[in-house]
Amino acid sequence: MTVTEDISPTILFVDDEPDLQVLLRQRFRRQIKKGELSFYFALNGAEAIEMLLANPEIDFVISDINMPVMNGLEFLTRLRSEFPLVRAVMLSAYGDMENIRSAMNRGAFDFLTKPIDFDDFDLTIKKTLTHVREIKKHLMSSRENSVMKDFVDQTWVTKILEEKPIQPIGSSTDDFQHKGETIDATILFADICGFTSMAECVSPEELVDSLNRFFDVMVEAIQYEGGIVDKFMGDAVMAIFQGEDRLERGFRAAVAINEKLRSLPQAKMEEENYAPKVSVGINDGKVVYGPIGAAAAHRLDFTVIGDTVNLAARVESIAEADQIVLRSDLADRLSSQYAFEQLGKRKIKGKDHPVELSSFVVT
Repeated sequence: MTVTEDISPTILFVDDEPDLQVLLRQRFRRQIKKGELSFYFALNGAEAIEMLLANPEIDFVISDINMPVMNGLEFLTRLRSEFPLVRAVMLSAYGDMENIRSAMNRGAFDFLTKPIDFDDFDLTIKKTLTHVREIKKHLMSSRENSVMKDFVDQTWVTKILEEKPIQPIGSSTDDFQHKGETIDATILFADICGFTSMAECVSPEELVDSLNRFFDVMVEAIQYEGGIVDKFMGDAVMAIFQGEDRLERGFRAAVAINEKLRSLPQAKMEEENYAPKVSVGINDGKVVYGPIGAAAAHRLDFTVIGDTVNLAARVESIAEADQIVLRSDLADRLSSQYAFEQLGKRKIKGKDHPVELSSFVVT
């Protein structure tokens, strides 16, 4: 037998004939010695179950049907329920159609006959191994996608897929031609006040646990108003709102963040109680969104950039706890619903001229 290049299968052989083990070891001694093929052996289905539990690297099973303790058909039933990703090739004598049909109904992938035709054995291994590894590849891809959903906002994922349909395996990221697009958006920066200094007094585990609980509340308020969480920066969140009523929704989210955090029980950190509060900066205007990063290194962030984003971050740095700061012309658009305090003209880093600002204090 010559197993195809780059394939080194690990097979569990289940048969109550010890002589068959000797035959297989002798027949494939060179491949086994070179590490091109590995065998595990079990004398019945019960032993095979224990072997699978102890050796998850097994690619698939070749099993006899007629065995003591637990026969091949009983083993197939257990295999299907307890090891759904493991495939079984069954051994059967010529003319044993009743057992073959029973095995098919229990999920057998393929069949070999006794005495073993080793040319057929070789082809069956290759076919079964290809099938099993395709399943594992698909499972890994599904797991990766599931994990990535925790790191990439689904709205961005949908947008990327609309602009770059699924490509053949091996295609280059150079095919991604999106260079950025100018849109109107409301940008929100929300920073948890005093958390950095508090972090010096607590363990890393306690710090991460508390921060994630606060972020859960903040993200819920943002998403409730249709916002997109663009990124987390230390103990701050950046969010984006689009649509005709984006400013109103972004401001409501900012108010809700303050109110919801305030309703949380104080976080016990070492000897101190910490009540989370946030400062918020909001701005509205033109932004450029698109993939930012190094395509060659497969590291891209789908995000927004521009003066509107920069100013939102700058005005957040001016805001105090429970305070939302924004341009006065934006506050005027919301003045029928909220009472703002005029902060006057402020010199903002990166701006040639002072910016007229207003604030709202969440009480």
